[in-house]
Amino acid sequence: MHNLWIPVVAILAVAGLIFGSQAYSEAQRDAHIAAIISERLDSQAPTEISHLARVNKGYGVCGDYELSGAESGHFYYNSATKRLALGTDAPLYQDNCGGRL
Repeated sequence: MHNLWIPVVAILAVAGLIFGSQAYSEAQRDAHIAAIISERLDSQAPTEISHLARVNKGYGVCGDYELSGAESGHFYYNSATKRLALGTDAPLYQDNCGGRL
């Protein structure tokens, strides 16, 4: 019976590492997107992003942003090319997130 516990514990440890690193990676991506939006809008205020949806097989992210209650809008970010589109009128947003309004 003790020999059964070793593989079970090993599998649980590996699963924890995989899911933990994925959650950490997504949190880093979200912080990076928020920082880029603040920089693009030339704002020192922190940006809150919400309503995130992965598109393009996980390479793109559509969502909403808000600058400390002042300005808000929609964005599209491509993590492969590091391109950001702000607003629903941007061609990149329309091509990738158009049906999400």
